[in-house]
Amino acid sequence: MGVGGIFAIFLLFATFVDAEFTFTNSLRTLEIFLDRRLVLRHTRDLPAVEVGNGIAKYKEKFGDFDISDHISERISLTDYRVNDDLGDNVLEITFADHSNSIQVTLQFSSASTGQNTIRITNVHGTLNRLWLKITADADEHVYGGGEQFSHFNMRGYRYPIWTREQGVGRNKSTIITKLADLIRNAGGDYHTTYWPQATFVSDKLYYAHLEYSAYCVLDFSASGYHELELWENVSQMVIHMGTASTWEDLVGKLTSFFGRQPAPPKWLNNGAVIGLQGGSDRVISIHNSLRKQGVDISAVWIQDWSGKLMTSLGKRVYWNWRWNPEFYPDLKRHIKKFRDEYNVRFLSYINPHVINGSEMFQEADNNGYFIKSKSTGKTQLVDFGEMFCGTIDLTNPNAFEWYKQVVKDMLSFGFAGWMADFGGEYLPVDDTMYFDGTHAVEMHNLYSEMWARLNKEAVEEEGKMNDTFVFMRSGFGRSPGHTMTSWAGDQNVDFSYADGLASVIPAALSLGMSGMGIHHSDIGGYVSLICMVRTEELVLRWAEMNVFTPIMRTHEGNRPYRNWQIYTMDTTTESFARLTSLYHRLSPYHSFVAEETASKGIPAQRPLFLHYSDDPTTYDIQYQYMYGPDILVAPVLFEDKHDWSVYLPPDQWVYLWNGTEVVVPRSRDGTGMSVTVNAEMGNPPVFYRKGSPWSKLFQTFAKDEVKPGRTPEGLSLKLLLKEPNIFLFLLLRKMFWYVFFNV
Repeated sequence: MGVGGIFAIFLLFATFVDAEFTFTNSLRTLEIFLDRRLVLRHTRDLPAVEVGNGIAKYKEKFGDFDISDHISERISLTDYRVNDDLGDNVLEITFADHSNSIQVTLQFSSASTGQNTIRITNVHGTLNRLWLKITADADEHVYGGGEQFSHFNMRGYRYPIWTREQGVGRNKSTIITKLADLIRNAGGDYHTTYWPQATFVSDKLYYAHLEYSAYCVLDFSASGYHELELWENVSQMVIHMGTASTWEDLVGKLTSFFGRQPAPPKWLNNGAVIGLQGGSDRVISIHNSLRKQGVDISAVWIQDWSGKLMTSLGKRVYWNWRWNPEFYPDLKRHIKKFRDEYNVRFLSYINPHVINGSEMFQEADNNGYFIKSKSTGKTQLVDFGEMFCGTIDLTNPNAFEWYKQVVKDMLSFGFAGWMADFGGEYLPVDDTMYFDGTHAVEMHNLYSEMWARLNKEAVEEEGKMNDTFVFMRSGFGRSPGHTMTSWAGDQNVDFSYADGLASVIPAALSLGMSGMGIHHSDIGGYVSLICMVRTEELVLRWAEMNVFTPIMRTHEGNRPYRNWQIYTMDTTTESFARLTSLYHRLSPYHSFVAEETASKGIPAQRPLFLHYSDDPTTYDIQYQYMYGPDILVAPVLFEDKHDWSVYLPPDQWVYLWNGTEVVVPRSRDGTGMSVTVNAEMGNPPVFYRKGSPWSKLFQTFAKDEVKPGRTPEGLSLKLLLKEPNIFLFLLLRKMFWYVFFNV
């Protein structure tokens, strides 16, 4: 049966047996429903599909992209015809312009598994742009988009799906972002991220995942619809959708579609992963000192195991992924000793790029394992900031297996995991040629997904999934099914909301609602520029938050010798030791939460509305989170704070640090209330549910309340004598930061 445009003078309603897509077709309007949810409405005045042509420019420098598009035409496809004679659970709609010379056919299909797809089955005409409108309510909330650092609820904003560096500052109104843009065009913006993902969930309780690897945009700026904007080969578009009756069921279905993350190894719960560098003598000395002062340690992470390289950006790792025996003599013996005597593992570092001039570069180059320059046919060298590297071509099966063996060799050496850094962020598109012929624009995003798959396969094939900790920052598409754990990347060493401590909370929540449920961040941040340096307060505030996350891990940062470390002063180490013991004490709960994520797909750090969906206030909270089903965390996000306001949904709550009970009744509109609590450094505002089966464990924390009086260490004679470099930069920060750069 064919029904088209103005000739549809009757109402047609079709319901597919055991399916979720339904449609109505009247004189002026075509509507598509998914499990009774209106997802697409087409009228002549507001057509659901528009197409066109454009020319895009991608300008890359150090992983930051300046992307522009010149649209030569945008055409509304106002006419349509419906074909429902394709069998059960399949419907096709062809949208066309007035002349019928340009056509796009969308196929709607449903499977008995509950999976529903919208795909393009035919494109008639020369087109490389497409806009598809998904119907929305004006007050609808949407979440996801991969890892989003600025906005958890994405309504009102556009989100380009393009893997890149997140930027420094990420707020165009701040001086630090403007300086980063001026110096290296590296300031970023609210949407820039290492892990963009064209996945979103709606408070109408449906999810949508756009399967499309070229550049696209999730545009939530309109009040009546969400618009998907696709560039390049639009005929490849596939949208996967699903519905549920509860939030838990919805994320369960989404993660079932992608595949779920395994629970991290339980040895991580023994204490903090300590990031150290500088060679065997320094690493062992600091480790021994920390242990002596009571720090619970699960692993030592040495990112510079392959050697070091000094650049203007600071000390960098030498990207030749083999043990450097001069820098780390007797490393194998130390790895065995630490595991046998201390139950402490060693972790390493790797990424898919290899520095020019190294032994590994020569081997890979000789075998044709690198991505190539289209113009020369030779290895394409990418500038990573005073480092020129080749990138492994993961579309080459031989290169993929060779590099997988490089990863396996780290396990054979004795490492219990590694940071699997980078992905597609730095991959240029203008002069790039892949082994399998995939266009560079289509591979740029997809590369991060392939890099995750390589790492997971290496661990699986060695039979060490339950004992290996691999953490990644970059992702895309179906990465949640291939990534073991994620981390937030390179935040600034500050309290800023756009790129500091606060930003990792919406990052964890958005990634969790995109299907990636195990997340953590560098304690203290990473990026230090000019006089933007760590304070003791920042390190300890970040650490106290990470007690209530799946993984507690430190990083010395990109300029370790000017930034406060957990070992800078004895008082810092003592405070940090207390926090590691608290994290260790939570081991049974950490394991419970991780197993829940692995079995049900519910993220470890989750939005409040996931458990309190009837409370409308919870849908706009992005700087608090539930850790598992029973702990509510509201981290302190400003300096020099001794109390903090916490929003509590209707329930019976207990303040973790002193056992005070707070009963929050349900108001007429279903909301809870805010309370102000003591939040001395070391006492992050944390509540637990009174009826929790873990109450006995949580009650043991009441004796650990920090009393008023502990003020952060800062400029002092003691610091000047012990760490003059840190003293100098803290002095510069005090003189200039608050005047010019505070955000």
